[in-house]
Amino acid sequence: AEYMGIAALSITSRGNLDEKLDWAFSLYDVDKDGFITKGEMVEIVDAIYSMVGTMIDLPKDEDTPTKRVHKIFQQMDLNEDGKLTREEFKEGSKSDKWIVQALTMDISQGNNESST
Repeated sequence: AEYMGIAALSITSRGNLDEKLDWAFSLYDVDKDGFITKGEMVEIVDAIYSMVGTMIDLPKDEDTPTKRVHKIFQQMDLNEDGKLTREEFKEGSKSDKWIVQALTMDISQGNNESST
């Protein structure tokens, strides 16, 4: 279910970045407690990597979901409590090229050749 959610997220054309980030936050917040933990994020990033990993060139320090999440938390977890609030997530995401790219990219390219 998460996997499909991410696919829907990436190809959602409606909504501005802010709305997409709200949507993304609720997707990552698997247990709906208002925070994103590292465990929750690894689960989702793993799904994203298996879907778009080949389309995006990943630097060595981000080439596994765990490394990527570690880096995200270093950037976003301002009070270093090991979890992200909605605000931390949204602010951090806006300054993260990879996340903005993942939220705004169109992964439906090339799938339109059928049924003519």
